[in-house]
Amino acid sequence: MDTARETCLTALRSAPYTIEPGQKYTVDDFQPGDALGVARLYHVVYGEMFPIDSVYDPSELVRLNAGMDQHQVVGRTDKGDIIGLYGIFRNPPGRHIMEGGSWLVHPAYRKTPLAMRMAERLHLHPPEYLGLDVMFGQSVTDHRITQKMADKFHSLSCALEIEAMPPRPEREEGWSTGRISLLDGFMIYHDRPHTVFLPRFYADTLRSLYAARGVDRRFSEDRPPEQPRTQGTIQLVDNAGLLKTTIEQPGSDAAEYLTDLESRYPGRHVYQLILPLSRPGSSLVVEAARSAGYFFGGLLPLWFDQDGFLLQKVAGDPDFTQIKLFTEEAKTLLRLIVADRQALPSPAGQCS
Repeated sequence: MDTARETCLTALRSAPYTIEPGQKYTVDDFQPGDALGVARLYHVVYGEMFPIDSVYDPSELVRLNAGMDQHQVVGRTDKGDIIGLYGIFRNPPGRHIMEGGSWLVHPAYRKTPLAMRMAERLHLHPPEYLGLDVMFGQSVTDHRITQKMADKFHSLSCALEIEAMPPRPEREEGWSTGRISLLDGFMIYHDRPHTVFLPRFYADTLRSLYAARGVDRRFSEDRPPEQPRTQGTIQLVDNAGLLKTTIEQPGSDAAEYLTDLESRYPGRHVYQLILPLSRPGSSLVVEAARSAGYFFGGLLPLWFDQDGFLLQKVAGDPDFTQIKLFTEEAKTLLRLIVADRQALPSPAGQCS
């Protein structure tokens, strides 16, 4: 284990702290004096299993919240106890889009309105200094609770990541079993109209998604890539068996690029490709990807500060019946994805 992480965990273990239920609380922006309370809250909710070291490190929490890459709000009691947390952080590559997450409530306060109040503060009034155009969020689909909350804030359901998470060790009654798919939602505060190059195979599908979500774009017919070599970055999520590849620049070597990618990283349950729609050449990548078993995942508005879209490949046969969706918009998206996977060249969708 990392020495700094173990030092922080040892400090939390050696000074157990009890929070009294029923206290009055307020929702406020994170302050440096909240850092120890935030670390304690993570320790209560996740034990020592949370994969990011900084959540247990008060000094690192202060540093991150002082910059431009993270902003958190807390539920703070009159005594100063931290009983809730919600934040936004940099994850998508664009500079005007951030992801919402780190949504925690102390067990003694889970039947209060705290979770909704924290979400309202960030979703309805994102900090102006961050210059956000979009807030991105993911809802699990083994139940509909978080999807209902996303719908309350008018989040647009634009993509569906099939079986992107491993099964839960435990689940509530009525929740789905098996691996968990994620519904990608986008709250657009300030749109950035621009030209998108529609890949030929998905041109009609993407036009319909744009129209249904009220996002205005200038459509251009795709053309060959502007360079020979594909350029991309790779993100490994080993505990989920997932490999995410973000293509910054499509190239004419798309088929070779994908073959090399899977030979270097074999045996993942899910392979994801994110392609830019603001650059020409995606049609060639789509053709190569579909031949390799990739199918449609959805639209990613302003992912790069301009739009992208998702392709995905899943080992075996996904159990689409386990995906619980709340809105008709999301259900229509699932139907598009199922139909596209069924239409793959044979053999369909088998990961190497």
